[in-house]
Amino acid sequence: MPQSSATPPSYALITGASAGLGLELTRLFAADGFPLILTARNTERLEALAHTLSKDHEVEVRVLPADLSAPGAVDELLEALQEENLGVRVLVNNAGFGATGEFLERDWGTYRDMIRLNVEALAELAHGLLPGMVAAAAGADPLSDRFGRPGIMNVASTAAFQPGPTMAVYFATKSFVLHFSEALHEELRDKGVTVTAFCPGPTRTEFFRHGSMIPTGDLSEQEQRTLQRRDARRMDAGQAAAAGYRGFRQGKTIVIPGVANRLLAMAGRFLPRAVVRRLTKRALKKA
Repeated sequence: MPQSSATPPSYALITGASAGLGLELTRLFAADGFPLILTARNTERLEALAHTLSKDHEVEVRVLPADLSAPGAVDELLEALQEENLGVRVLVNNAGFGATGEFLERDWGTYRDMIRLNVEALAELAHGLLPGMVAAAAGADPLSDRFGRPGIMNVASTAAFQPGPTMAVYFATKSFVLHFSEALHEELRDKGVTVTAFCPGPTRTEFFRHGSMIPTGDLSEQEQRTLQRRDARRMDAGQAAAAGYRGFRQGKTIVIPGVANRLLAMAGRFLPRAVVRRLTKRALKKA
C-alpha cells in the first residue's frame, strides 16, 4: 500500500532500530533533527530508546513494533503509517540476520525467515514508500534545505560482493540488496530521490550473537574465547554507522566503511570466481 500524506514527508523510518547499526543510525538521524519512526521486535528496547532520543535531541520519536519476517507484517506497518499520516522521507532498511553453517545444517524455516526479512520486507517497504518520496521531490519541497533529498539507505554488507560457502543464503540476500539498491539509484537519480547501499564489513553488533550465527554443536571454552577475541577486532558499530550516514547524506550509491573492507570488496573483481569461492569458504570456516 503506497504511502500518502497531506503534509510533506519528514520522518526517517529505521527498521531493526533497537540494537547495533540500527541503534547507532537512530542517534545520527536524531542529532540532525529528523523526526523518527522506530521499528523492531523488541518493544521495551524501542520505547526506552525513543525516550532517550526525545530527551537528548528534542525530536519526535514514534514506536511501531513489528516482526518484519512475519507474513503480512509489512502491510500492517504501511497501513499504520497511512492511518497516522506519518509521511516517510527516509527509509533505512536495516533489519536483517544471518546464519552460519553449511546449507543443509539449518532447517528451512531459518532461511525462509531470513529471505523474508533481508529481501522481501526490504523491497516491499521500498515499493510502498517510494511513491511518497518521489512526489515530495517532484513538488515544492520545503524540507529539502533542512533534511536533504528523500531517499533510502539499504544495509547490505561486504558479503554482497562474493558467494559465501557456509553462509550461502545470507550472502545471496545481501547480493540482492546491493544490486537492487544500485538499480534503484539509477532509476531515481533524475527524480530527486537517492538510494544508497551501505556495505559494512564485520562489525561489533548483536548480529554475531543471534542464535543462527552460533556454530552448531557445543563450543569448548577455548573456542568461545576465540570468538570473543574476533568480536573485539571487528569495527565499532558507531564508526561504521557514521560512515554509512555520511555517504547516504552525500547521495553516494555504495558506501563501504574501512580501507580493508573496500579492498576486500574490490578483490573479487580481479580474481577468478573459483578462487574467490574457495578463499571465502576457507575464511568463513576459520571465522
